[in-house]
Amino acid sequence: MDSSEFAREMEARVAAFCRTLDARPPAYSYIPLTNDEQRIKVMKSRLFNEVRAGEVLGTWLKGTPEREVKFALAHAVHEEFLHAELLAQTLKSKGVDPYDYRPMPAQVGMFNASEALTATVERMATFPLAGEGVADYLIAMCLRSQKVPQWVLAPYRDIHEDEQGHGNYPAEVLAKYAITEEQQDRARRGVEMGLMLRQQYFDSLDRWVFEDKAW
Repeated sequence: MDSSEFAREMEARVAAFCRTLDARPPAYSYIPLTNDEQRIKVMKSRLFNEVRAGEVLGTWLKGTPEREVKFALAHAVHEEFLHAELLAQTLKSKGVDPYDYRPMPAQVGMFNASEALTATVERMATFPLAGEGVADYLIAMCLRSQKVPQWVLAPYRDIHEDEQGHGNYPAEVLAKYAITEEQQDRARRGVEMGLMLRQQYFDSLDRWVFEDKAW
């Protein structure tokens, strides 16, 4: 398959997954939450995600031979920690310890699996395209909602603006480098892995927030 066509197919797959979340948004989106205790739980979990994402992207730097991808990763690492600080300051304003959080097994597995990937196309498909693509879709959904209080929305306006500034960069990387059947197969598997792991994390977060089950 032509690599540009392949990249569009992968974007369409992620978009199709995102649409399955419209009818019943997960706790991750903040939309179904009804009190600040629930919202603080979700924000702590998402703060962990920002820090862990920065760590994962940082571990990829040395093993990324494509210079423009390496530079983009370095910028993204810095951005993830800026986002983490936005959420940490918001949580502090609510009188809670931002880092008093124990990640769920599904959450740990999601990041550890991404960190272990070795090929650029596989990495970009799994985490920036599938994982962060879904996350930003739900941020946009959150920002449009009338059910989410302003103290939650405030940091996400800046985070969403940063994410929008990336455009479709992960897809551009696939269009440039996923040029063989083997590379496209690895990227396709990466997208499916990223979506599966993200769904497992969402399900775990729902159980913790709504049923108080750690996992």
